Amino acid sequence: RLFMSLLRNAKDLASPSELIVRSMRQAGVSLTLGVFLGAAATAGAVCGAIAFWLANESLLKRLRRNAAELVAATRDAVLSTQEGRALLDVLPKPQGLRGLVDEGRKAVCIGKNYREHITELAHLGPEWTLEEHPEPVLFLKPTTAYAWPGTPLVLPRRSGGQHGVHHELELAVIMGKRVRRCANDAAAMCAVAGYVLALDITDRDAQTAAKLTGMPWSVSKGHDTFLPLSEPFTLETGEDWRQLRLWLSVNGERRQACQAGAMLHGIPALIRYISSIMTLEPGDLIVTGTPAGVGRLVPGDRITAGVMGKMEMAVDVVLDGGE
Repeated sequence: RLFMSLLRNAKDLASPSELIVRSMRQAGVSLTLGVFLGAAATAGAVCGAIAFWLANESLLKRLRRNAAELVAATRDAVLSTQEGRALLDVLPKPQGLRGLVDEGRKAVCIGKNYREHITELAHLGPEWTLEEHPEPVLFLKPTTAYAWPGTPLVLPRRSGGQHGVHHELELAVIMGKRVRRCANDAAAMCAVAGYVLALDITDRDAQTAAKLTGMPWSVSKGHDTFLPLSEPFTLETGEDWRQLRLWLSVNGERRQACQAGAMLHGIPALIRYISSIMTLEPGDLIVTGTPAGVGRLVPGDRITAGVMGKMEMAVDVVLDGGE
């Protein structure tokens, strides 16, 4: 009985060849439908993107700012919990020089390292001469001030004083080795892993007030995004860092330009001096000072800067939303 029952049921089943045909037909229908829907979605996306671009360019700027704020808020939310910090510890780290900088602990910045810049700000006081202060002027910036390409410069709402917030174009050195009490120029240059263009953003009113009262510059220099960075770069064998030519423009107007070799304290001398005071570690930055031509920034400005023959960067200036 069981055998006869199975035999009767088997007659109702499709043969293997019929199953194959049915599968091919279903696959064909699914493929045709998928191609149609994919083409329609692609066409719709292209048309939508074109219409969006033509609609309002200022909306794009707003979206870029909002995206950057969303990334920052997400990062802060993750870092605010023990579980989030633990997760970040096990995630893959960025590779190359940019990853090295992300692992660095500090940015050691140099003040008054170009003679023309000293002259252009002399009227703000206090009185200062290179002859009386021959050693490099050092200050620190927090790594939370770093702003990689794509991140806007966010101006604090209380930055609308007499002088406002200024841009300062600078060549920054990426340390590749741990250095303590570096003995000579050759050893100093062997510790250099690469370079990055940096914009030392400064609240000039806050800095001037700090100078006149003998206070540190941390408030004027340490805001989030107050150190925009370019993509890192290296020099070819035989290239001399002193020949690098830096430039900066705001809204297409050239404001700063210099040759790196014009700095008063060169890169090897800076590494030797700084390492005599504090240990330099892999990924640390030495931000070597700005030439003349610093100037005010306002929300809506677009900064472009570069090192000729190496790289260019662009930074949009926005006002802090206060959220």
